[in-house]
Amino acid sequence: MISDCCIAKIYMLYVLSTTFTVHGVEDTTDGRTQKPTQSRPVNVLEHPKVLRLKINRLTWFCFLFFSCMPRRVGAMLFPQLVIINGWKNEAANASVSSALKTLGEKYSGHLGNVWSVQINESDSTESLETICNAWSSAISKGGATVPDLILDMTMADLGAEASSSFTAAMGIPTLSAQFGQEGDIRYWRDLDLDQKNYLIQVMSPNDLVPEAIRQLAIQMNITNAGILYDKKDFVMIHKYKSLLLNVPTRHIINDLQNTIDNVKEQLSKLRDLDVVNYFLLGDEDSINKLLNVGNSLSFTGRKYGWFVLTLNEEMWPSCACENITILLLKPEMPTVSDENQAESVIKAKFPKPLITSAFYYDLTLLGVSAMKSALDNGDWPLEPSHIDCNSYDETNTPTRGLDFLAKLMAVSKNMTPTYAGISWGKKNGEHHMDFKMIMYMINIEREKITLKEEGGDWQAGIEMPLQVSPSA
Repeated sequence: MISDCCIAKIYMLYVLSTTFTVHGVEDTTDGRTQKPTQSRPVNVLEHPKVLRLKINRLTWFCFLFFSCMPRRVGAMLFPQLVIINGWKNEAANASVSSALKTLGEKYSGHLGNVWSVQINESDSTESLETICNAWSSAISKGGATVPDLILDMTMADLGAEASSSFTAAMGIPTLSAQFGQEGDIRYWRDLDLDQKNYLIQVMSPNDLVPEAIRQLAIQMNITNAGILYDKKDFVMIHKYKSLLLNVPTRHIINDLQNTIDNVKEQLSKLRDLDVVNYFLLGDEDSINKLLNVGNSLSFTGRKYGWFVLTLNEEMWPSCACENITILLLKPEMPTVSDENQAESVIKAKFPKPLITSAFYYDLTLLGVSAMKSALDNGDWPLEPSHIDCNSYDETNTPTRGLDFLAKLMAVSKNMTPTYAGISWGKKNGEHHMDFKMIMYMINIEREKITLKEEGGDWQAGIEMPLQVSPSA
């Protein structure tokens, strides 16, 4: 459909072209094009040829008519997508692939070209070079073939920093799942107003769950804590200083060791430091391993506190324990409705834990749908102008004028989430997956669960207090 503005322009130039044809006026059209800059300090421009076109009524009418029409294949506005992820983030890789397949099969016209970039998150230099090379290739043809959106599925560490540095410098609309609260994404700390509207971060469930430890420490007046985490599902680098900031709890945060012997040594060292409250963020295997080691060391009884937090909503602890009491927090089971019954086959293919995979899956659908909306409404150009890493000089980040956050919020209202929706805040560090953790008191005697009592819940979020059941 042609806008009223375009119709007005066509009519106006129709009149002008009649006048110009009568008087034999010629026009000089500047067809300037810009080649990719060869190196940062040098700008090389190709001098354009000047084309002289005799203006007549039909030339102007046809030119303006087609300039008002979409210029992507088949007049469809396909969002072009770049995906950046760490190669170790298997949950995101599998879930994003499933989402792209869903888009291709169910939502015709929602997706154009896709470039996938896998990086080593422990190496910033290598990661940045990989991203820059892929980006240069993606924008090389220019026009309507260039990317519109970046999905940043990196988690943390040096590679993630390289990715956020790149997206901020290039000025590319980005939906990021990087870990961190406000200010934790270093290269997104000092964004201008334009950038704040299109560089958007949503916190994942495995970034939020550790915040429950803070609330447990506050509400239970815990004076010491040994916090261990499974590196497969959790990243705690950015939480070492902030997790228990201004909470009077002496604590140590370490990743859980791999072998039984090393875990025994790890727990024994904590005990030597008079740390008797043990927290573990992990999956079924790591949790059961730690509980078995604790039992073998006789770290049981009222003197010791065991706190287990997991992303697996179906998990219950199992160990060869004689008598141990555990406080377990795990996600509330999602409510299955008629709308998302069709997703059951997709869910069955997701890597565990489901809540994490569903988050990446839905985030992909959301990002593409929001950019599709921006293209359809004319809020994002069909042929966006981009720079590359070589031409970036710290002053030439493009201004976009796109309120991508508003698009994301609007589109998410009409989406049926696979597991849980998104709670939107006002800025990065406040947007996150909207889910609830249920708290259980578990007692294991002679290797069997003898008590399984619900004791309250925690609505996932920053500084969200635990809600304890009256009977707990």
